[in-house]
Amino acid sequence: MQTAVTLWLREMGVDEQSAHVVQVCEGHGRLERRELWLVESGELGEYLEQEYDWPGLRWCGRVRRRRRKLSRPEWEEEEVLWVAGGALPHLTAEQALEGLRGHWEIENRVFWVRDVSGNEDRLHGRAIGLGLSGLRNVVINLLRWLGYRYIPDGWRAMAARPDRGLALLTTKLC
Repeated sequence: MQTAVTLWLREMGVDEQSAHVVQVCEGHGRLERRELWLVESGELGEYLEQEYDWPGLRWCGRVRRRRRKLSRPEWEEEEVLWVAGGALPHLTAEQALEGLRGHWEIENRVFWVRDVSGNEDRLHGRAIGLGLSGLRNVVINLLRWLGYRYIPDGWRAMAARPDRGLALLTTKLC
């Protein structure tokens, strides 16, 4: 399927066009530039629906992300992603790029925290599935609700005062 999207975008002349939207962000000592080319899927959508049972494809595009440290003039990393989707009939390139960035916000705020702070990838408890995963999400959200910016700080505070942590279980939060 990625090959079909790649060939379609090349046929539509995306390689020769300027990006439809460009975002430049600075933070954490680095500069990141994101570029998005977005086109309507047209007959590619019909093909993917017939061949791959993927209905509703409305747009496809390419995202190029470059990163460099602020102290360096040349780009150190470059990543190119091919994207395709549906849902919104009149999606602008700006909306698409914001939506793609929103995906990484979820990844970074939940899954990365569970892996790095909770050592989830290393622990065998991960195999228990949804129950333990849901419990970890509740703990992360409770600690954020209490105002802890960093989850390990919250865990240390709760370990030092177990009575406070247990009281949270019976507190109405809303």
